[in-house]
Order: sequence, then structure tokens, then C-alpha cells
Amino acid sequence: MKRKAIRGNINLINKIIFVINIALLIVLFFGYKHIFQVETTKKIYAEESARFIEENKTPVFKIEQIITYSNAYVDDKSDGNLSDLDISQFTDMQIIIDNKSKSEEITAENTVNQLFITDIKIESNSEAGEKIFNYKNPLNCGKYTELQNFSDDGILFNVVNSNEKNDAANYDENVFYTDCSNPISLGYINKNIITNGQINTDNASIAFNGSILKDAGIDIESLNTTIKFKIHIINNYNEEYVCNVKIDNDLTTEEGISSGYIMNIKNPKNNEFSFIKIDS
Repeated sequence: MKRKAIRGNINLINKIIFVINIALLIVLFFGYKHIFQVETTKKIYAEESARFIEENKTPVFKIEQIITYSNAYVDDKSDGNLSDLDISQFTDMQIIIDNKSKSEEITAENTVNQLFITDIKIESNSEAGEKIFNYKNPLNCGKYTELQNFSDDGILFNVVNSNEKNDAANYDENVFYTDCSNPISLGYINKNIITNGQINTDNASIAFNGSILKDAGIDIESLNTTIKFKIHIINNYNEEYVCNVKIDNDLTTEEGISSGYIMNIKNPKNNEFSFIKIDS
């Protein structure tokens, strides 16, 4: 009986050891699998990071210059005595794209097949007026023209890719040339900041430009805006490039809009506004 009991205990111990060994093997397997996955992920991330840096070291597209022009517009509905005025503020923007940094030659890589703008945000401290942002005919740059606000899909451009289409281009539509030879033309309007307003006509120096904002008692600093958006370019290799743009529309500079108008030229340093290639 003792031998049977001892033999039974040995068998039980062996079973327990077997189960423990199996459990250890399972733990070791999943532990090794986790370590392998982590190391593989690290390797893939490192390789992707190296590829990303290499591909974007010399940008195919970048913003070379941003030109802004700010002024005001007055709709005088009175008999010339400034007793019934609608006053708006507008800013025109010309964004020039450099596509020759990587190659001076025109290729499928540095020419545009599609161009569109998304993620448009207008940040302002003032609730006065209606904020409008959209494409603007470059031939009307510097003068007030009515604009429709951008749609939920953003702003889509019609890319001109031949001389024949160039000759027939309608600049009232969202036009951009495949070789980046024309700027991206945009307009911002803060429409009807004041409606049915009036100004004291004793002031003989009143002019229908940006200075009228001060004459009308408008807090100009409150009209400052920050306009943010993303420009997407798809080239003729079907590769997509994206640039995040932020324009601080400051109307209170030393030679501010109170003097009549503001023209500002920004030349981004190095690759400040480079287009980053993204995976499709």
C-alpha cells in the first residue's frame, strides 16, 4: 500500500511539473513574441523615419513668399453725407510656390496635378462682421470684390496643364498652373463690421480706405485674425505633399491700416513652409 501511495505521489508530482513546464513554455513563447514585436516595430519605425527624413531633406515644393494686402471697403448708401455706411475690412493673399529647390527642370515630380486647401480655421477676437475666406481672382488683388465663403470641402483649384488651357483660363475660377508659375490667390473679408453707421463730416480728412476704421470708432486690434489652413499638392507621379500654413493678419503694425492700407511680404526662412510628402 505504501508503494502504491508513493508511486501515486510521484505521478502527481510529475504531472504538476509537466503542467508547470508547459505554463513556463507558454509564458516564454508569448514573452519572446512580445519582445520580437517590439523590436520589429522599433526597426520599422526607425526605417520609416530615415526614409521620411531622406525624402523631405530637399523639398520638392515649398512656399517661397507670402504677400498680404489689407484695406477697408465702404458702401456709402447716403447722399454723400456719410450718414449710412456699411464698412468691411479685407485682406488679399498671394502665396508663391517654389518647385525648383530639388530640380531646376520641370518634371512629373515637381509639377502639379491637383491642388486643394483643407482644414481652414479663422481665429478672431471679434464677433463683429461676417468672416469670409476663399479663392480670389488675382487680377482683382488690391481692390474689394465680393466673395462666397469656402465650402465644407475646402477650396479646390482647377489646374491648368497646357498652353491651350492657359490661353482660355478664366481667372474668376480657382485657377493654378501645373508648373507653379502663378501664385495661389486667396481673399479674406470681414464683411459689414458696421452697418448703417455714420461718421462726423466735420473731419475733412476722411478717406474711403483703412483709415476709416479708426474714424468710425472701430477697435482695430480686435480685427486681428489668425488664418490657418493646409495646402495639398498631388504631383504627376500621384504623390501627395502637404503644407501647414499660418498667417497672422496683424492690422496694428507701426504703419498700420489706420494709415490707409498695409502691404506685407513674408519670405519664409530655410524650409519653414515646406511641403511634406505623405504616404497615400
